[in-house]
Amino acid sequence: MTPLLCFSLSEILKFNFFSDILYFYRLPFDRALNQNRKRKRKRKSVDMNLKVLLVRPHVFLPTSQWLQSMLRLEPYAQELIAGAVQPPHDVRICDLAVEDKPIDAFQRVLQAYQPNLVGFGGFSSQFRTNCELAAITRELLPNAITCLGGVHASSMPTDCKYPNLFDLIVRGDGVSAMKVVIAAIEKNESLPESDWILPTASPNFDKLAMKSPPALHLDGINTKPRRELVDMSKYFCICYGQPGEKIDTLFPEIACVRTSVGCPNRCSFCVVHFLAKGKYLQRKVEDVVEEIASLPQKYIYFVDDETFINTRRMQRIAEMLLERGIKKKYISWARSDTVCKHPELFDLWKKAGLELVYIGFESLEDENLNAYNKKATASQNREAREILRKLNLNIHAALMVNPDFEEKDFLTVQRAIKEMAPAEFAFTVYSPPPGTQEFMESRDKFICDDPCLYYDCLHTILPTKLPLKKFYRYFSILYALGAARIPAKVNKVKLPLRDHIKFVLGAMKFGWQMYRMYREYDRKYW
Repeated sequence: MTPLLCFSLSEILKFNFFSDILYFYRLPFDRALNQNRKRKRKRKSVDMNLKVLLVRPHVFLPTSQWLQSMLRLEPYAQELIAGAVQPPHDVRICDLAVEDKPIDAFQRVLQAYQPNLVGFGGFSSQFRTNCELAAITRELLPNAITCLGGVHASSMPTDCKYPNLFDLIVRGDGVSAMKVVIAAIEKNESLPESDWILPTASPNFDKLAMKSPPALHLDGINTKPRRELVDMSKYFCICYGQPGEKIDTLFPEIACVRTSVGCPNRCSFCVVHFLAKGKYLQRKVEDVVEEIASLPQKYIYFVDDETFINTRRMQRIAEMLLERGIKKKYISWARSDTVCKHPELFDLWKKAGLELVYIGFESLEDENLNAYNKKATASQNREAREILRKLNLNIHAALMVNPDFEEKDFLTVQRAIKEMAPAEFAFTVYSPPPGTQEFMESRDKFICDDPCLYYDCLHTILPTKLPLKKFYRYFSILYALGAARIPAKVNKVKLPLRDHIKFVLGAMKFGWQMYRMYREYDRKYW
């Protein structure tokens, strides 16, 4: 999905070659920074009928690319921001996550559409990609206004201060920001300036960027997403069905729905509380149900930061879905302590169509849970697993690995896999979230030149106690053990042959990449 795709997998996995690719990948970015660094660009007057292009970047590291073959959700953030663009202005979404050759696709869109406002967004691991895309935009459309938003821009705005690439850095809600920026352009006013919308050329940028992320805004959840701007047939998830069931596909098409934003919890590995300041905003129950009813997709993925925080509200949503006879299948995140305290709520949601519950168990060891500030216990994790098992609800069990793990610690996680199965397992490596105090304090320890690029939950940015090669080989074993215990296999769900082959081949490719992930680091850490 990047220049990496021009080469064979075996070449990519050679460390020196990978380093060269990283170098050449930076060329458009470096060229944009070096050309006319001190020159103030004069922009042509902007037509009142704006053309706005919203871009979801592709991922760069090979391991993250393989993940998208198993789960690909729609560009929901871009769809929401597009809802802020009203006639006579025009808006399009360019989702590079679905493109085989994203750079070529992006250049074609720029040349054909000729936007005068381009918005980029994404996670910290996509910042470098956004820089490359912005450099291409500068080269092809030098008078276009470029904006950068998303998690990385919100948490680390000082990292994004490149006036030759971006005109504006947007922190927090992009929907409200788009409305303000468009209003300023319509009135031929200067671009707005605040701790929320930061012009990169402003002398006040550094001072504004030092402030905490701005508060959440209701526009971020009350705006209708513009799904008609993307091809919804390209987005899918994995759903495993019920024991003994014959299913039409393992990879059904899916739509995203957000019922709330923010989370009051303070897990140490999560950036949500830092960005949301502990706030939790909720949509009206009636609006949520109406949106679900309007969607043609059978499967719905709730993209809330934490869906079941307000249990009474979630109870009412389930009741309304049942009352209206809305027959869908749902995937949602939940906390183990919520499941333990409200088993009847998940029984109700099972009746409403809940099929797969994502739970961040993180560990079955209280010592680890306390270190993560999880505010849940190992006994609650086990109890939640049993409650969901009795309700025949499939589980996505997320477990966490620490960089200081030794062989005995990996064996402990292996025992947890056997205890929690059947489940869809995901394993993440703990890293301090970019922008947080812990991240800043750990800078001298990072084992990669660009820690944000490697911040994807799979790559460690901190030194490992084991040699890196051994660490990732133990890590890959966890995924292999988990793949052998997925619900579809354990519960003998009947899958189409094509989907079974796709899953097996995808798992093999992913496992091979995980096994050799250590090669994506400097050899001295191997």
